Amino acid sequence: MAQFSPSDAALEGFRLTKEHPGVMLAWSAVYFGGILLIALAMMATLGPQFIALARKGELLNANPQEVAGLLASSWPAFLLVMVMTALLMSIIAAGVMRLVLRPTEHGFAHLRLGKDELRLTVANLICIVIYALWGIVGIVFTAGASQSGAVGGFVAALIAFIVAMWIGVRLSLLLPTVFVTGRISLGLAWEKTKGRFWSLLGMIVLAVIFYVIVYILFSVISFAIVELSGGQAAMQDLGSLTPVAAIATMLTLVMQLLLQVLQIVMIYGPFATAYRAIEADAAEAS
Repeated sequence: MAQFSPSDAALEGFRLTKEHPGVMLAWSAVYFGGILLIALAMMATLGPQFIALARKGELLNANPQEVAGLLASSWPAFLLVMVMTALLMSIIAAGVMRLVLRPTEHGFAHLRLGKDELRLTVANLICIVIYALWGIVGIVFTAGASQSGAVGGFVAALIAFIVAMWIGVRLSLLLPTVFVTGRISLGLAWEKTKGRFWSLLGMIVLAVIFYVIVYILFSVISFAIVELSGGQAAMQDLGSLTPVAAIATMLTLVMQLLLQVLQIVMIYGPFATAYRAIEADAAEAS
């Protein structure tokens, strides 16, 4: 019987990157284009506030507090950005699953914009809503327990975290299930993970560890490039930007885009591989 291996599944992101480096670069270009579209949407909905934030350099510095505060001041802009971000993530996630589960399907670097991507977007938004609701429940639960002391608050927070982790693992195969079956069904995804909690949790932990290693490696390389080009100040001074600093800026941007894409690949690749192996186990068992 073909056995699901958490370690093999966790390494799927590395395998895809090694076997399809050109695809990763193409996905980075698509991701960059998507980020630009989201920025244009923010500019159209937020207007002067967004422009003022951009002029202060907060967008270039990726200050999440400033951006989050800006979006919170306008719920239409927040919803638009959330949906566009979910769609962008779903397009690339669908490409990952297409490589793993339907390798004969092509498109632009295995990317498409069709029913699969729209269903994955809806599934991602459902997950966001579920975790937002549970986050509210967890905060209220923890706040109530804190009335009895710090220990009570800690225990409540721990319980909320464990439940959130349990829900996340049990629904971890939702996207590959939606991609393969064409059905957005929480119950079906929940059934797929029955009896697989610990193996899937182990896979997720390993995948996160592998991504952290990649993140550290990219950070070290980016830091070295910045320092060799004269430091961060030389790269930000557009008025006297040297050719070396310009090249370093481009390389740093490409590496950041690659890192974002690799994050998606190293998250969704293992889930797609786990789904394929679990389905193979079920088929042989029957």
